[in-house]
Amino acid sequence: MRKFSASMTKHSLSELNITPLLDLVFVLLIIFMITTPLMEQSMKVVLPEAHAQPTNTVRPESVHEVMVDATGRIFLSGNAVSAQQLERCLEAIKVDDPDAAVALRADKSLRYQQLVNVLDAIREAGVRLGLSTIPER
Repeated sequence: MRKFSASMTKHSLSELNITPLLDLVFVLLIIFMITTPLMEQSMKVVLPEAHAQPTNTVRPESVHEVMVDATGRIFLSGNAVSAQQLERCLEAIKVDDPDAAVALRADKSLRYQQLVNVLDAIREAGVRLGLSTIPER
């Protein structure tokens, strides 16, 4: 008695095994979840140290981040802007959200005049300002 016939060796695959595909999708999802927070902190800014603790709180969704690196380049939410563009963008944000605030992250080696220019643009836009520092060690 034969166990296999000639007709049994030629059969088509009726189902597609998607397990390896799902494994790949989950691995990619995990990689993106891990690397996304790292990309937010990708710009190198050395913050000054502060002794005081913040006194008032702001809704996190109303806070926009302005970063100034050591060379004086200005970034609003990760996008490079000039001081004039910064003021116009912040004015537009203030119109949309009257409670808008700015968290200013400026490198501690930044020239004082460059910092004053950014502070003037923020003040002219009329948004609230908070300075980002690192706690004293």
